[in-house]
Amino acid sequence: MDNRFFSLIVVPDSGSDVKTGSFNFKFILSLFSALFVIFFICLFFIIGYHIKLSQENKYKSAVSTHKEITKHISDSQELFNTLSEKLAKIQRNDRAFRLHERMEVIDDEMYMAGIGGHVIVNESDFSIFKEELKVKLNQLAYGLTTLDNRINVQENSLMGIQLRVQENIEEMDNTPSIAPAISIRVTSRYGYRRHPLTRRRHFHNAIDLGGYRGQPIYATADGVVISARYSTFLGNYIKIRHKKGYETVYAHLHKLLVKTGQEVKKRQEIAKMGSTGRTTGIHVHYSVLLNGRSQNPLKHFK
Repeated sequence: MDNRFFSLIVVPDSGSDVKTGSFNFKFILSLFSALFVIFFICLFFIIGYHIKLSQENKYKSAVSTHKEITKHISDSQELFNTLSEKLAKIQRNDRAFRLHERMEVIDDEMYMAGIGGHVIVNESDFSIFKEELKVKLNQLAYGLTTLDNRINVQENSLMGIQLRVQENIEEMDNTPSIAPAISIRVTSRYGYRRHPLTRRRHFHNAIDLGGYRGQPIYATADGVVISARYSTFLGNYIKIRHKKGYETVYAHLHKLLVKTGQEVKKRQEIAKMGSTGRTTGIHVHYSVLLNGRSQNPLKHFK
């Protein structure tokens, strides 16, 4: 079988001489074997080339991803530093507000809100990154966790300040602390004096503020009008009850603008200045009482 010969006849279209050739089976087998080997060698190189090309593309993609991650980390670190500086400024203002409101000042360690006792970052999440990148990611993760805790501390502090300010505003609004008229020209002070009409020495439990007829008179604190009427001595007068035991009286008024039982607000116009009742001139007689005892109104002016 191996020694059998095969003939190959080539007949040209041009009419040239017919060419013949012969070869045995072993030659054919060798030829096909060589072609088969060449085919697999070519296939191996083609597959290898595509594998190499794929690896190069993956490497380029990995390098590009690494650069992007590094840039994101760098940008995040810059943003973190900026936010930390802003938070530090807020905390300085927080300290100033607490001092102003006579509150306990938070110490620096509490403001920094340190972290400890537990794992901040699971390093297995960063196992595919280089050591340098792992360090940066750990630092950033730690910093962000600390920043979050600092923000929580600051939020709680600001809520405390807000509550204190609201309490102070409420206290100020319900405490007589302003003059009842724009003019604070005192014509008669609080204390013993000689009465301008009777000429007798007596205790003046108010202050008299001079002005002009029709000048606005204002409530010096939030409250409820418990009396708004005329009396022989005080003339047209208004008495307002405030919280925490305070009462205020405004007398010798030209015109009343509120009624008994009406709620009034601090700085609300309640009357016009006049000279009704027993008086020698245009003014407002203003007195402050605390739990029924008279106070020097001047000490309540802020």
